[in-house]
Amino acid sequence: MLILLAAFAVLLLAGSLFPWSFVSGPPLSHAVGRLLNGWEQSVRSTGLRDILINLVIYIPIGFTGFLWRGWRSRLTHLGCPLLAGALLSFTVETLQSYVPGRMPGLTDVVCNTISTALGLALAAMFQVVIEAHHLERRREHTFQFSSAVLLLALWISSLAWPDRIFGLGMVPRLRALLHPGSWAPLESLNGAMPWLLAGCLLTVIVGASLPRWWLWTLLPAVLGLMLASPGHPLTWSYMSGAVAAVGVFSLLPENRRITNSALAWAWLLWLVLDGLRPYVLSTEAQPFGWVLFRELLSAAWMPGIGVFLRKTWTYGAAFWLLSHTRYGRPASLAITAVTVTAVEAAQCWIPGRTAGITDLAIALLAASLLWLVDLRFARRNCPPTA
Repeated sequence: MLILLAAFAVLLLAGSLFPWSFVSGPPLSHAVGRLLNGWEQSVRSTGLRDILINLVIYIPIGFTGFLWRGWRSRLTHLGCPLLAGALLSFTVETLQSYVPGRMPGLTDVVCNTISTALGLALAAMFQVVIEAHHLERRREHTFQFSSAVLLLALWISSLAWPDRIFGLGMVPRLRALLHPGSWAPLESLNGAMPWLLAGCLLTVIVGASLPRWWLWTLLPAVLGLMLASPGHPLTWSYMSGAVAAVGVFSLLPENRRITNSALAWAWLLWLVLDGLRPYVLSTEAQPFGWVLFRELLSAAWMPGIGVFLRKTWTYGAAFWLLSHTRYGRPASLAITAVTVTAVEAAQCWIPGRTAGITDLAIALLAASLLWLVDLRFARRNCPPTA
């Protein structure tokens, strides 16, 4: 967890100082003083988009900091991650005085500190849920219960995150559904695969006796969430795939409604098919991006965070599904990494795609987070045979 905390801190530092070009400016003491005395100007220049972004991006700092088991007291358990988030944000805002195009502000420090506290609260709630489950000791898949809860939360968060603050309203988007257009098979597959995964996750979380109506109840809620969130296109092809997946999963016998190797390999195949769109090869290869997260940092923060969330749960799900098969976690991590790397290498010859090492880093981060979360709770609460 400490390594993940450091990785998220480095990522935030790199993203906040992008494009990593510095100019000469006032002395450091003057930059700190201007930051501390510029509260009114910072409030006037901070928009709703900046507030929303700053209230979210430091959640991983609080979440991973809370789950690290190295703290010696309850005070350091809560205070040190919160202080680390505040100091990191203050350092970033001070250094932004030397980055052209950046506007440092004390409101960002306040929002980032609140974001860290929100991560602490989410981690505390997560720990309460996991420990309550372990106390019951009646459900199956105890060892992977924590990663299933986290993966489901990441999926719902990626659907709820808006790619922009203001976009096409709900009523015009509903009217657009009156003109369905032609059926897109890949779009239906994009709707079906997450719902098959959701069924498997709920089976692990609730138990093998998952009521068949649970997914049917969750389906309209999630589709409504996607419809209300700006930036999430909702088509009839996607909805038909989602409905078909829920129907197939609910018709399966209870003893077969669990994660198996067939779904794991189908998920990897889906990653390949989705990564090779539009299935057209260019005559000249594009350069491969070797700078970590450069593609995401070059884009706007709102859609960039959405892409990061979607790729995190997608690649994490590949690792999670493979880890349920006869392959161990190291082999599952290796298979996921090789698949993502192969797709990124092939994208050098696909027009309109950006090939780079960023996706591999996201896959490793997602798999490490799920793996370490399981180990974090299994070592203390589960029997050694788990």
